[in-house]
Amino acid sequence: MTTASLPRTWRMRTQLSALLVATMLLTVAVVGSAILVTRLPVIERDSQADLQAEVEQLAARLELLLGTAQSRLALLNALVHGVETGPANALLDEGLRAGLRFEAVYQLSPAGVVQAAGLLDEWQFRRPDLVGSDLSSNSLFQEVSQRSGPLWSGRYRSVLTGLRALGLAVRDEEGQVLIAEVSPQALLRAVQVAAGRRASSVWIVDRHGDVLVDTDGGREQDRLNIRDWPLMQTQPTGGAGAVAFVHRGRTHHAAIAHSGALDWYFVGHAPQGWANPRVQQLVSYLGLSFAGCLLVGLLVAPFWSERLTRPLRRILQRTAQATRGEAGEAAWPRGRVAEFNQLSGDLELMANALMEREHKFLAIFNAAPVPMSVTDARRGYILLDVNEAWCREFRYRREQVLGRTGMDIGMVSTAQGDALQVRLQQPRLQNETVLRRGDGTPIQVKVFAQRLVLATQELMLWATVDIGPLRRVEQQLRELNQQLGARVAQRTEALAASNTELAATVAQLRAAQEELVRTEKMAALGGLVAGVAHELNTPLGNGVMAVSAVADAVHRFQAGMAAGIRRSELLQLLDSVEQGIDIAQRNLHRAADLVHSFKQVAVDRTSAQRRSFELGEVVHEMVVSLKPSFSRKPWRIEVDVPAEGLRLDSYPGALGQVLGNLIQNAIVHGFEGRDAGTVRITAGRGEDQSVWLRVADDGKGIAPEHIARVFDPFMTTRMGRGGTGLGLHISHNAVTTLLGGTLTVQSVPGEGACFELRLPVRAPRAREEQPWAA
Repeated sequence: MTTASLPRTWRMRTQLSALLVATMLLTVAVVGSAILVTRLPVIERDSQADLQAEVEQLAARLELLLGTAQSRLALLNALVHGVETGPANALLDEGLRAGLRFEAVYQLSPAGVVQAAGLLDEWQFRRPDLVGSDLSSNSLFQEVSQRSGPLWSGRYRSVLTGLRALGLAVRDEEGQVLIAEVSPQALLRAVQVAAGRRASSVWIVDRHGDVLVDTDGGREQDRLNIRDWPLMQTQPTGGAGAVAFVHRGRTHHAAIAHSGALDWYFVGHAPQGWANPRVQQLVSYLGLSFAGCLLVGLLVAPFWSERLTRPLRRILQRTAQATRGEAGEAAWPRGRVAEFNQLSGDLELMANALMEREHKFLAIFNAAPVPMSVTDARRGYILLDVNEAWCREFRYRREQVLGRTGMDIGMVSTAQGDALQVRLQQPRLQNETVLRRGDGTPIQVKVFAQRLVLATQELMLWATVDIGPLRRVEQQLRELNQQLGARVAQRTEALAASNTELAATVAQLRAAQEELVRTEKMAALGGLVAGVAHELNTPLGNGVMAVSAVADAVHRFQAGMAAGIRRSELLQLLDSVEQGIDIAQRNLHRAADLVHSFKQVAVDRTSAQRRSFELGEVVHEMVVSLKPSFSRKPWRIEVDVPAEGLRLDSYPGALGQVLGNLIQNAIVHGFEGRDAGTVRITAGRGEDQSVWLRVADDGKGIAPEHIARVFDPFMTTRMGRGGTGLGLHISHNAVTTLLGGTLTVQSVPGEGACFELRLPVRAPRAREEQPWAA
């Protein structure tokens, strides 16, 4: 990573200071936000309630103040009633200056004619014009004529100036009307007196919705009508309420109070939200708190961060000493911060481990039997370190070469150095060269170099091997190879002659093996013939004996015929003939069965004819043909093979050969030295629809060291005692090649052996169906 790509770094003291200040400010911000969130609704409700109370108090006070003016006007009406114009004018002039200032007061007859007028000093010159004038068309006169009691009007036009003013009218029982003019300024002063110092912005609205007075500078006075505003529609006459409205782009709280005596509405309004003075005051307090916390943080954070980072700086100083290899203090610094103490401990362990590793590396480096050196690739390949083997090999002292290059010490020539500079651009280097030792003697070496790029250094690690003795040995070997060429040619000729002799020997061995196989088959067939012949001898002898007995009986009967034949002799002859014929018939049938079985077995074993047959049929015929061979021996053959259901399309001759070999193997090898033995033959169908056939005996079994080789040719334990070791080999070949199955064996010494055949229902087609004997 380049320096330009690294992020900007800060000192830990600065970061801690910033963290402390940011934490304080964040705390104040969170607390201030929480205060704002919780206080804003309260402030809004309090502001609304205070505004409503203030408006109601203002309405009550102004109603009281203006009620005094009404009473004064009613009193003036009573005083001037029936008084002549001159005294009435004087009374009215005097009544203008008491209490609420009236601009003018007019006494009107029931017909609306001005009978007297009270005027201020500046308007005295208008009295002659006013007295006797007709004001019957005045709206206030017309309105007060239709009702009783005082009546205020905001739409009144001043008789003196023609401008809009506030009019107050009072009518007595006789219909005489007294009208007083009040300027808006006088009403505003009265409102300000009634409101006091804590007055909010208030509109005084008459029953027509016109704003008579605006305490907020009079901007809306005589300009605004709010009769159709929602806040006026929602307020019942004579009641009070609180709503909000939007005016001039700002939302205001509104508090409304109605004066029944004046028939006016007092609408107080104050800004809502951030424009609310109380909210602004709260925000200003929070801002001052934020600024105060910032100031305190800026003052306290540097001191506190300095105290926190002081142990870390000591740890960094100790780490720098360890990096430079300086011993420093015995123990690494510790402080009051547990994490710094843990860091110091870990760095101490790491420094000790690095120092131990460095010492180990130096020990290994110096103990290496190969001359090794380290150079600085960025400073002209000056030597930084060499091991002891290098010093011994090149006959220099370590202090003589450190800080110098190979050319400086005369080890490498200038031409070698220039050529080496070109090849050193690669990360690895292998080269053969000649260097010079410190005493000037040359040495032929093979140089191995590896570039190591570290964080702040680029090193080159060198290893040299003296190959001078090796090259001399190679030269000697080349000379020996040239001398050995002739010997190899002679040995080749001798080996060729030996190979010719060995080929002839192998041919003879193959012929002998084939002869042994044929002999084994003929011996097996001869044994079978001898057994059958022996077995046929008994039934044939019995038949001959029975026929001889019948012949003797017939001769005796013929000899006795001359003397006469008795009934008893005839019956005796018949019994003898019947008994002899029965004996001869039974023995001849037995001989015929033996001959048939032998014929079938002989035909199957001498040919490889394929046919469909039942497995039980072949097993039965083979057992019948083999029983004569050991009929007088204590061996038994048990057959548990279904007569039907195991039909095969295969080669019965080969199968019979295999079965006969397995039975003979059990009798000859398994029952050797035993007085009794049983061979059990079983068969069945497997899950894959193949047929299995097992030949098991309870003999002495097969030794573990022989079981893996029982199917090898010439493998026998009766060598020299009539065994050739070919029976199981022939059987295995017949099963695997011709029948297309497998032949396996399992044996436990002392418990017998079990041979299992796995045969397909349909044997594979042989290339040429030739006689099995071939």
